[in-house]
Amino acid sequence: MIMKNFKYFFIFLFILSCGYSPIYQVENKIDLKLDEINFSGNKKISREIVKGLESFKKNNSNNVFNINFNVSQQESIVTKDKKGNPTSYKLVLEVETNLINKSNNKNYEKKFSKVTTYNSKKNQFELDQYKINLEKNMISQILQDMNIFLSIIGNDI
Repeated sequence: MIMKNFKYFFIFLFILSCGYSPIYQVENKIDLKLDEINFSGNKKISREIVKGLESFKKNNSNNVFNINFNVSQQESIVTKDKKGNPTSYKLVLEVETNLINKSNNKNYEKKFSKVTTYNSKKNQFELDQYKINLEKNMISQILQDMNIFLSIIGNDI
């Protein structure tokens, strides 16, 4: 019994001393401020991305950037059944980002892309709800990638 408790204590002590920090909690460490956020393309998805980037507007930093991004969404039919009804779809979400440093006008460009396929459902309402959930998940993944990209640029300057 004592050996088992000692083992858990040792593992707990090792985990505490290893310097673990969450990878997606980089917003506090980023030395970057977004002054203007401009978007084009799909308005609904663009608004979600702007909401995700709002925390960068509040930073107090000397590295001030303008960000422009273009959002495109494409949905296509991958397979059909014998009657010609779609059975699976492919959803592609692309965000082309252009980051401009206001002090030296240096440009940073990056394209974020997420692709997923999903099967059709008999109920159209369920299919639409499933598609909305997939879009939300893809947007959150792109926002995580954008946070990492911004942290790299903010720390390199």
